[in-house]
Parts: sequence; structure tokens; C-alpha cells
Amino acid sequence: MDLVLGTFAASFTGGLFPVINFETYLAVAASNLTFSALILALVAGIGQTSSKVVWYYAGHGTTSLPFVRKKMSCEKWQRRMEKWERRTQGRPAYAGGLLAVAALSGLPPLAILAVVYGSLKANLMLFVGITFVGRVLRSWMILEAAAFAWLRT
Repeated sequence: MDLVLGTFAASFTGGLFPVINFETYLAVAASNLTFSALILALVAGIGQTSSKVVWYYAGHGTTSLPFVRKKMSCEKWQRRMEKWERRTQGRPAYAGGLLAVAALSGLPPLAILAVVYGSLKANLMLFVGITFVGRVLRSWMILEAAAFAWLRT
């Protein structure tokens, strides 16, 4: 049970503060798998997705802050936001595909993409679903690869 709680805590914290590498935690946790790798991957996916929802809402709410509004009044900022809106609005395959790539690979950084999607007020359920699936698959691959490596040593 400690492994499950630790995995959730590490994945949530790592998702909230991207400088904390939760993938390293998963690799070490794989050396002592007392649970199925898939169960730990699901727990890690829940933790990671929960933290990305915090980033999503941060992006959602930042547009009302005075210093952000001032920055957004800059022409360069407006062009960037319009560019993202043109790319994603009405194009769920593009928006979802980009999010899936970020959730699975980490590029572009998912925390940044969560803030952008939140500020664009993108569909939250779509964001949560794609992020969860991508992060579960990513965690599962890391756990399985690390467990295989630990077995070989």
C-alpha cells in the first residue's frame, strides 16, 4: 500500500512541479513491484492527470489577473493566442493529437500545454481523458522497461 500511495504522491508532485522527475521514482519503484505494473501506472496516471488539471485551471483563471491582462494587451501576445486559437478551435483532432503526443512523450511540456488549453478554455473532459490515457501508457512503459532491466541485473 505504501508503494501505491508513494506513487500517487510522487506522480502528483512531479506533475505539479516539473523539475521533480517522477519517472525516476517509477524506475526505482519497478525494482520492488509488489503490485502489477498496470495498477501502479493507473495510480501514476491519476496523480499526473490531477496535477495537470491544476495547471489547466491556472491557465483558465490567469486571464482575469491584472498583470496578465496587461501582458495580454501586448500585440505580440495577442498574435500568439490567436495562432493557438486558430490551430485548436474547431479542430479537435489537432488539439487532441497534440495533447496525446505531449501526454505520452512529454514534448511539448504537458504543464505548459495544460496552461495554454486552460487559457483557451478547451474542453476539460477531453483534456482529462487524453492526458490520463497518455500518462498511464507512459508510466506503464517506464515501469515495464525498468522492471525488465532490474530483472536482468
